[in-house]
Amino acid sequence: MSQDIHLLDQALHHTTRLLGNVTPAQYGQPTPCDDFDVRALANHLIAGNPYYVALAQGGAPDFSLFAQDHIGDRQPCDVYAQGAKTVLAAWRTAGALDRRMPLPDGGLGPRVADIQLLEAVLHGWDLATATGQDRTGDPDAVHAVQERWYGNWPDEVRGRNGLFASPEPAPDGAPALDRIAAYFGRSV
Repeated sequence: MSQDIHLLDQALHHTTRLLGNVTPAQYGQPTPCDDFDVRALANHLIAGNPYYVALAQGGAPDFSLFAQDHIGDRQPCDVYAQGAKTVLAAWRTAGALDRRMPLPDGGLGPRVADIQLLEAVLHGWDLATATGQDRTGDPDAVHAVQERWYGNWPDEVRGRNGLFASPEPAPDGAPALDRIAAYFGRSV
């Protein structure tokens, strides 16, 4: 198994465990990601797996997936775990890990696999923070995100795509994932 697949597997497995600890009573709680309460964040994470399957297979981004309810009355971790198996299989196909995100201007952005890794790790932190779980993340996946993303997302790009807020300060000695979360605009 390639290192990239291994890291994605670890990040997705960790997020599955976090989702397994979420109760319906927590669904309405706010998260550090302003757009989501706990249920909406769980649904966003679940929608991400089929979204990345299409991208890994060379398809176009399908943002409509994020507007659908993927949870229904099911346990989010079960739905997410099934999607994780499917997306990992998609990443194992020839050339999938080399695919890059198309940019609106016609260029190519970061590797799509790196974006999914960031999403799983950062939204895992959001979920853990909102539900009072351990938010240190999988150490290998956090390290990879820190190497690939930390300090590499310029302010001018933040303003153009609106995906991440301006960096926030992190406390001295904060764990790596707290520093990453602050870098991507979360209050730590």
